[in-house]
Amino acid sequence: MVIQESALKFYPTLCEVEGLIEDEHYRTLSKILDHPTQMLIFFSLPSFVRLE
Repeated sequence: MVIQESALKFYPTLCEVEGLIEDEHYRTLSKILDHPTQMLIFFSLPSFVRLE
Protein backbone atom coordinates (compact mmCIF):
# COMPACT_ATOMS: atom_id res chain seq x y z
CA MET A 1 0.00 0.00 0.00
CA VAL A 2 2.88 2.39 0.71
CA ILE A 3 4.20 2.03 -2.82
CA GLN A 4 0.76 2.63 -4.36
CA GLU A 5 0.26 5.76 -2.27
CA SER A 6 3.75 6.98 -3.15
CA ALA A 7 3.13 6.37 -6.85
CA LEU A 8 0.01 8.54 -6.70
CA LYS A 9 1.91 11.36 -5.00
CA PHE A 10 5.04 11.06 -7.11
CA TYR A 11 4.15 13.19 -10.14
CA PRO A 12 2.69 16.14 -8.17
CA THR A 13 5.73 16.08 -5.90
CA LEU A 14 8.07 15.85 -8.88
CA CYS A 15 6.42 18.94 -10.39
CA GLU A 16 7.37 20.87 -7.24
CA VAL A 17 11.09 20.22 -7.84
CA GLU A 18 12.55 23.46 -9.13
CA GLY A 19 14.90 23.16 -12.06
CA LEU A 20 13.10 20.45 -14.03
CA ILE A 21 11.33 21.11 -17.30
CA GLU A 22 8.11 19.31 -18.24
CA ASP A 23 9.88 16.78 -20.47
CA GLU A 24 12.16 15.87 -17.56
CA HIS A 25 9.11 15.28 -15.36
CA TYR A 26 7.80 12.66 -17.78
CA ARG A 27 11.17 11.00 -18.34
CA THR A 28 11.80 10.79 -14.60
CA LEU A 29 8.29 9.49 -13.99
CA SER A 30 8.66 6.72 -16.57
CA LYS A 31 12.01 5.62 -15.15
CA ILE A 32 11.43 5.79 -11.43
CA LEU A 33 8.02 4.11 -11.37
CA ASP A 34 9.75 0.95 -12.60
CA HIS A 35 11.92 1.05 -9.46
CA PRO A 36 9.63 1.37 -6.41
CA THR A 37 12.51 1.39 -3.93
CA GLN A 38 14.04 4.43 -5.62
CA MET A 39 10.69 6.17 -5.45
CA LEU A 40 10.55 5.58 -1.69
CA ILE A 41 14.09 6.90 -1.35
CA PHE A 42 13.10 10.00 -3.34
CA PHE A 43 10.40 10.78 -0.77
CA SER A 44 12.85 10.31 2.09
CA LEU A 45 15.24 12.93 0.68
CA PRO A 46 15.07 16.55 1.79
CA SER A 47 13.39 18.68 -0.89
CA PHE A 48 16.59 20.61 -1.69
CA VAL A 49 18.37 17.35 -2.66
CA ARG A 50 15.66 15.90 -4.91
CA LEU A 51 16.89 17.63 -8.06
CA GLU A 52 20.18 15.77 -7.81
